[in-house]
Amino acid sequence: MDIRKLLGLPDLLDVRSVVCVQPHPDDNEVGAAGTLLALAERGCKIVFVTVTDGGAGVPNLTMSREEIVEIRREERLNSGRLLGVSEQLELGFPDAGQYMEEEVVQRLIPILREHRPELVMTVDPWMPYEAHPDHIKTGHAVAQAMLFSGNQATQREAGQPYTVPQIAFYASSHPNTYIDVTPYWERKLSAILAHKSQFENAEWPLLSNFFAYQAQQLYQAGHTEARTDEARYAEAFKLLSVRQLHFFPTALYS
Repeated sequence: MDIRKLLGLPDLLDVRSVVCVQPHPDDNEVGAAGTLLALAERGCKIVFVTVTDGGAGVPNLTMSREEIVEIRREERLNSGRLLGVSEQLELGFPDAGQYMEEEVVQRLIPILREHRPELVMTVDPWMPYEAHPDHIKTGHAVAQAMLFSGNQATQREAGQPYTVPQIAFYASSHPNTYIDVTPYWERKLSAILAHKSQFENAEWPLLSNFFAYQAQQLYQAGHTEARTDEARYAEAFKLLSVRQLHFFPTALYS
C-alpha cells in the first residue's frame, strides 16, 4: 500500500517548493545536487538551511575558525547559485560542537511555517553506522520539526501552524525513490567542486570515481528493467509522508 499515493502527494520531481536542511555547507550537493538541478529546471523554489557553520571542516591549523567559517560560507553561496537555490539560511550552530537537537527543532519550526514547502529534504539520520553527530542531530531535528510545525500548541508565537506533507531523506540505506540524474551529473560535480576547501585536493579523482560508481549502482537498483551500456547515474531517497514519521512501524518497508 502506497500511503503517499493514497494521500494524493506529488512525486518528488513534481513539488513546487522544497526546504533542504543540511548539517554542513556541502551535504545537499553530495546527497542531492542532481535532483535539485532537475527541480530548479522545473521552476521549483529551493531554500537551503545550513545547520552548522562548517568551522571544523578544514584541518588547517594556520587558519582561524572565523576564517574557515567565512570560506565555507562563500563556497556555499557560490554552489547554491550553480544549483538555482532561491534563498540560503544559516543557523550557525558550531560544526561538531555542543548543541542540542531540540535547539535545532525550535529554529526550524518557524522556517517551515514561513516557507510552507511541499517537501523538506535532509540527510537520513537512521543510516546504519552514521557516526557524525551533526548528521544525526540534523536529520532527527528535521523530522521532529515536521511533526511539530503543524501543531497549534507548539511555538504559538512562531507563525501559523503548517504541516509539511512529505520528506525526502538522502544518504539513506533504505531508499524507495530513485531519480535519474544523468543529464545533470557534470553540473552536480561542479556544484560539489565549488566547495574547494573540501574537494579540490589530491583525493578528488578517487572521490569523484566513488561518487560515479555509487550513482551508477543506485541507477541499476532503481531501474532494474534498464539495459544499456551507457553510464547512467541516480540519486536515491527515502520518501515518506509526514504521517509515516509517527507510530508507523512499516515505514521502513515503504
